[in-house]
Amino acid sequence: MNKKKWGLLLLAALFIFGYIKLFYKTYSEKAVAQSADCVVAIDVKRITNTLIWGFITTPSQWKKLSLSPKKSKKISWDDMVELPNYILAFHAHNQPASIWYSLFTIKDKTDFEKGMSQFGFEKNAEGTYLQKANGLYLSIYNDKVLLAKATEQDKNYIDAVAAELFTKKTFIARSELNKAIKASSHVSVYLAPNTLMQKEVIIKANFDKQKIEINAGFTPRSGYDFTEYNFKYPSGSLCTIGFTQPVPAVYNLIDTAYRKKISAALNIAADSLFKKDNKWYWLNLAEIKTRADSAVTYTYDDEFNKIETTTVNNIQEPSFSFVVTGNNPNSFYDYLLHNNKLETTAKGALFLPMPFVKSYCTKTNDNQIDITAANYKGTTTNQSIHAIFFLNLLLDKIPANLKNYLPDNMKDVVSNIKSLNVSVTKSKGQVILNCIVQKLQDDLPLFNF
Repeated sequence: MNKKKWGLLLLAALFIFGYIKLFYKTYSEKAVAQSADCVVAIDVKRITNTLIWGFITTPSQWKKLSLSPKKSKKISWDDMVELPNYILAFHAHNQPASIWYSLFTIKDKTDFEKGMSQFGFEKNAEGTYLQKANGLYLSIYNDKVLLAKATEQDKNYIDAVAAELFTKKTFIARSELNKAIKASSHVSVYLAPNTLMQKEVIIKANFDKQKIEINAGFTPRSGYDFTEYNFKYPSGSLCTIGFTQPVPAVYNLIDTAYRKKISAALNIAADSLFKKDNKWYWLNLAEIKTRADSAVTYTYDDEFNKIETTTVNNIQEPSFSFVVTGNNPNSFYDYLLHNNKLETTAKGALFLPMPFVKSYCTKTNDNQIDITAANYKGTTTNQSIHAIFFLNLLLDKIPANLKNYLPDNMKDVVSNIKSLNVSVTKSKGQVILNCIVQKLQDDLPLFNF
C-alpha cells in the first residue's frame, strides 16, 4: 500500500474517531421509569462541544488554559460513576414535585465508596446513602446507582421507583423518550399530557457564547383558556411584567399552600388581588433610586454639654407603578381599605403593605387601580407586545451593591447577564413560550469551560 493510500486511511480513521468521540451518542432505554411524567435530557456531548468551540473562539481565555493538569487526591464524580452521553433526570407521576431521579452506573466501587465519604454521604443499615445538606438519597442495585433528590421521609416514593427500574423492569416507552432525545438541544424536557395539556410538550433549551434560548409550545385542554392583551412598556426600565387574568381553571392549578406563600410575600391576600373579573396586570419597576436620609443624634461632652450630630444615610428604594384593570377592581380597593392596608393622608391613600418605600393607592377610574411609589416619575412606553404574559428584566441595571447580597456563585452568573426576556403568546390554538437570556457584550464566555 502506497503512502497516499495510508494517508487516506489514516485520515478516515481520524475522522471516524473524531465523529464517535464528539458526535456519536447513545442512551439507555432502561434509565427512566414507566411512571415518569417529566423527563429532562441533558446532551453532554453537545454541551461539551459548544463550550469547547466557545473557548476556541475566545482568545482572551486561552491564557487560562493549563497544559499540565493539576493532580488531586480528591475523588471526583467522574471517578465514581460513568458519565453517559445523555444525563436523564425524571419525575414520577403522583409524587411530590420536589422529588427527582437519575440513574447512573458505578465505574469503580472503591472510588465510589471513598467518594461517598468525601461528599458527606452517610451510609445506613440498608446500604443506602443520604446527604442531608443537599437532600440527596442514593440507592445501590448491583452496579447501578439511583440518585434521588429526596429525603429519608420520601423512602416509600423512592422504593416505588426503584421497583419499577430493577424488579418490575417497566420503563418509559422508547417512542416517548425519543421525543426528548431527538429534540437536538443542549437540554430538552419531555412533559406528558396532563390536566392542562392535550398532548406531550417538548421544551428546548440551547445556548451559545452570547445567549440562552428556551422555546416550547403546547395545546391547552378545553376550559383552560388564555387571553392576550397588547401591553405597552418602556424598554429601558429595570423590570417590566404584564399578564392577563387567568381563568378559574388555570388559577386553581396553584395549590393553597403556594397561594399562602404568594400572600405572605405580597403582604395581601392573593385571592383578593387576582379576581376573576380583572382583565390584566402591569408592573413597571423603572429603577432603584438612592435617597439621602438624614438623622439627628445627640451626644454629650465632658462638661455635659449637648452636641448635635447629623448622620446622612443613603437609602435605596424601588421606583415603580403597579396597575390592576378589570370590570370591578374597586373590590380590591375596598379589601385594602377594610383590612387596614391603606392610610388616608393629605397626599392620598398610603399603601401600607410595602413599608420600605412610600407608595399610594389610587382609583384611576372605574376600571383601573394604581399602586405607585412616591418617587415614580413615569416613563415613556416605546415597546409593545401582544401576550398572555411577558417579562423584560435588565439585570445590568441592578445596583452592584444589591448584587452583593446574592450567593457568590449566583452573583458571578448574574454579573455576566445583561437581560432576561420571557413571553407567553398564542398562535394557531397553541400557547407559545419563548425565553432569551442575553449576556453582556464583552469577551467573557457565557459559561466557563
